[in-house]
Amino acid sequence: MANLSRRAFFTRLKATPEVANPFRPPWTSEQRIEDKCTGCFECVKACPEGILFSDDNRPYLKPGVGECTFCEACASACPEEGLFDLTQTPWRLTAELKQEACLLHKGVSCRSCTDCCDPRALRFDLRAAPVGQIQLDADQCNGCGACLVACPVDAISLNDQSNMNQETLANA
Repeated sequence: MANLSRRAFFTRLKATPEVANPFRPPWTSEQRIEDKCTGCFECVKACPEGILFSDDNRPYLKPGVGECTFCEACASACPEEGLFDLTQTPWRLTAELKQEACLLHKGVSCRSCTDCCDPRALRFDLRAAPVGQIQLDADQCNGCGACLVACPVDAISLNDQSNMNQETLANA
C-alpha cells in the first residue's frame, strides 16, 4: 500500500523492500560481480546520488531513493579491472507503469513522473478520459529511476529486461 501521507508526498520518503535478486550497478552484470568484485565498495562510496548500497559483499542498486545520472563515478572508483564495462549500455532496466495504481487512473491530475523524465520515455496523453494517461516508451527509457522517486503512489517499478535478473522490483 502506498504511503499517501502529506509528508511522504512532498518529500518522497519511501521504504524500499529487500529483494532476493537485486539490481547491480550500471555497466556491470551479475556474472562480473560474482567473478571480479572483491567487496571493497569503492563504487558505493563514490556514488554521488547515494543509490548504491552493499550487502553480502556485493554492491546493488536501491531504486526509489534517487536516480542514476550515469556519471561513471562508480566505474572510475573501482580498482578491479573489467568489472565495469563502459563500452556497453549501463543496464537493461526500464520503467514499468501500473496504470491502475496511477493517480490519473483515479481522476487526479498528476504528472510528476513525466516532469522528471529526461529521456521523455514517460509522456502525458490527454486523449484518455477523464484526465489523461501516462504513456511509456520503453525504447526511450534508460532506467535511471527518477520516475520512481517522483511518483507519490508507487505506480512505477523497474524491470530488468536482460536475462541476468528476471525479477521486477516494485518500489514500495
